[in-house]
Amino acid sequence: MKSSGRRMALALLLGCCALGTTRAADQALLNVAGNWLTEPRDGIIQVTVDAKGNIEGRIIGGNHPGLKDEKNPDATRRALVLRGQVILRNMSYGGDGHWSGGTIYKPDNGKTYKCNVELVSKDVLSVRGYIGFALLGITQKWTRYTGTSMDLPPAH
Repeated sequence: MKSSGRRMALALLLGCCALGTTRAADQALLNVAGNWLTEPRDGIIQVTVDAKGNIEGRIIGGNHPGLKDEKNPDATRRALVLRGQVILRNMSYGGDGHWSGGTIYKPDNGKTYKCNVELVSKDVLSVRGYIGFALLGITQKWTRYTGTSMDLPPAH
């Protein structure tokens, strides 16, 4: 009887720990969702959670509303307007506000890079695109965008 009680208490404790981890993951996913202003302040990316629980990012605004994807390596996509396109894909949550395993597309050069994302605070997102391994890359700090206009003023 005592052994059964200990097992039940242990199971309850493990269940509570798992629930706490799930809640933390859910909170991070809620905090990362929203609109983000890119570091050069020329684009607005809407980060959402897809059906698999991964995050993705779509261009929803910027300072060139009709800009086409002219540098895309796929010639059939070069006539498409960038606004509306998904650029951040398949980012899996790894815990503690970190996502990895996905890619980010850079319309400026038409290249796709491996990517890591970290929620630094509820209003700052660190996005690192890289080739090969994370040491060879560039990090941008995106800030939460709370404006209502999806058209930004031209960059200077």
